[in-house]
Amino acid sequence: MAAANLTDDLDYEIWAPVTKTTLIEKGLWDVVENGVPPDPSKIPELAATIQAGELSKWRDLAGKDMKALQILQSSLPNSVFRKTLSASSAKEAWDLLRKGNEQKSKLGRLEKRFEELRMEEGETFNDYIDRVKEIVEQLRRLNISKSDYEVTKKVLNSLSAPYNTISPVLDEHMYPEKMTLDSIVEFFEIYHSIAEETMLFTLNQMSLQPKNNAKAGARKAKPRKGECFQCGERGHKARDCKRKNEQEVAKEAEEEEIGVDYLMLVEESYGEFSFDEDMWMIYAESTTNHMTPYEKYFTALDRTQKGKVGLVDGKFLMVEGVGDVKIVMKEGKKKTIKNVLFVPELNRNVLSLDQMIARGYSVITKQDGCSFLDRTGAVFGENCVGRERSSSAFVGG
Repeated sequence: MAAANLTDDLDYEIWAPVTKTTLIEKGLWDVVENGVPPDPSKIPELAATIQAGELSKWRDLAGKDMKALQILQSSLPNSVFRKTLSASSAKEAWDLLRKGNEQKSKLGRLEKRFEELRMEEGETFNDYIDRVKEIVEQLRRLNISKSDYEVTKKVLNSLSAPYNTISPVLDEHMYPEKMTLDSIVEFFEIYHSIAEETMLFTLNQMSLQPKNNAKAGARKAKPRKGECFQCGERGHKARDCKRKNEQEVAKEAEEEEIGVDYLMLVEESYGEFSFDEDMWMIYAESTTNHMTPYEKYFTALDRTQKGKVGLVDGKFLMVEGVGDVKIVMKEGKKKTIKNVLFVPELNRNVLSLDQMIARGYSVITKQDGCSFLDRTGAVFGENCVGRERSSSAFVGG
């Protein structure tokens, strides 16, 4: 028996005791509480032996049940009354309303729990996400669905240290309205072992995309009628906007000051640590492009494409071409990596996690490192976490 979906038109907590008192005073509460058995004259095995007194007693109960049902339904507002029309007895109608109130109360409690969600001090990120998912799932079972944006916004705004230091930056740069809870979990799993200062610096620089991709992520709200889409003010059009010209000048000055086409937001030197020629470093969202200093790995190389790679310390390295590189996967299968920068001054091979994920690759994190899978699910490479904690490495061919 389904519960009646109660509305705000009925205050059940007041209605129920008042109606129960009325039914008790009229001697009808017993049929509401206990119900009425089936008509014995309609049951073949009882119809032949039933006594007149027993049949009369049943008819009295059925009459009381009809009166009780009428009292119940007549005391309800129309919006709730319509939801009890399927009830064939007073007990069924009462139980429908009772369960509907329980569901409404449970929903109210869950909504309150969702609104009051906060990551507790010392609670792990995964444990907190499990709590959030549990409440969202319980709401879904009550036919209340929270959008991805509602859930991600709640999570980002309710994290405790050390996660709350990164959530404002993530909120600014990663467009949470387009993220899901799973993507947030994946993000924090990737950054779990990265030093906090590295994480903050990396995210703060994520708006500095390569010039050929600078417009790809641009988003602007549709202006209202008569409103300049450059400055948001009314009374003039974008082509006449003075602020537009000021912004363009500032933007050109900023690009001139930055002066780089690509980014690798890690230190150029690892001290005494040396990189093998067949070792490929993977940096978590701190490198915009694949790079290698070894010309021998290229199967195709366009030397006309030049540029600069900006490093975390403000230095830059020259790009002397872009092409395709062939490496050997774990199982010995060869894999071609496209759009790799040729950077002769670089001291290591680098794969961009951004580019890999964009092409359908995925990452499976483990305690001692992670595995990288290609679009078919095959293991592309395995690694151990690097000394700097913001890097990973695996050996290729």
